[in-house]
Amino acid sequence: MIPRWHRVHWPLVAAALLAMPACNPGGGTSVLQSDQNGQTIAVRVGQEVDIKLGTVGPGQYDSLPELSSGAVRFIDASFVGPAVPAGPRQLFRFAAQRAGVAIITFRHSGMNPTVTDTIAVR
Repeated sequence: MIPRWHRVHWPLVAAALLAMPACNPGGGTSVLQSDQNGQTIAVRVGQEVDIKLGTVGPGQYDSLPELSSGAVRFIDASFVGPAVPAGPRQLFRFAAQRAGVAIITFRHSGMNPTVTDTIAVR
């Protein structure tokens, strides 16, 4: 039998592990893979958020995404590897400026769907 003080509360461990990627407390960069639409990430003021988008077929996402508020600031956009036959991959970088929520909308020049993600800055 395991002594009571050695027992692990697995639901608490699971909740802590799930929360860790979104917290990233000491600054740094949080990465969001937006192969799915409508994702949300929570960051702290001063953190950088990188959002990677992949395309299928011709076209690309506009290099200036739409921001709903000043909670985040757009830094830049670039094409990143590895190259895949489906289409280019793009990296969009943002800086968390102040507490608030920013909805970011990425529009594609071809037939790929519009992607909308949310960044909650605290």
